[in-house]
Amino acid sequence: MKALRWTLYGFLAVLLIVIIFFQINKDFNQLAQGQAYPMTASPERRPVSLTSSPLEIEGSGVQVTPLYHGLDTGKLYLGISYGKLDLAQKKKWKKEDGAVQFLVKVVDTNGTNFSGQTTGTVKGTFSTFQYVQVEDFDLHEKTEDLTLLFYPLMDKKGEGVPSEQPSFQVNVPLQ
Repeated sequence: MKALRWTLYGFLAVLLIVIIFFQINKDFNQLAQGQAYPMTASPERRPVSLTSSPLEIEGSGVQVTPLYHGLDTGKLYLGISYGKLDLAQKKKWKKEDGAVQFLVKVVDTNGTNFSGQTTGTVKGTFSTFQYVQVEDFDLHEKTEDLTLLFYPLMDKKGEGVPSEQPSFQVNVPLQ
């Protein structure tokens, strides 16, 4: 009878830990899995989804959320989530709240360049989520895909200077 009681206590303790862990990471999980808009503020109008699901950037350990276009704001919204970034020169990177800051360059099918940057961070227990916002984004009807290039900002005398080469990039087909 005592063994059964201790087994029950152990099971309840593990269950409690799992529930607490889930609650702590609730916001992070919703953002990383594309179940919440990757926007720091609630939108007044619902943004248009440009992609249907998150995608993994090969060889980087970085996952990109679905992309959204705010028609009323003229901005492109997305998010990136990653565990531990294991890239060269990470000691020189500019960090905010422990998260690497990126300049994000978006190139459409026509070759038009748009620039954005990381605008906020949500920490998970083992991972990080960063909001990315691209200003003055204009989507043409003929645009079939977007290329996203991520340049970490280097910390030079307190200033964030983009690295010369992107650390990772991905081609995102639009729906």
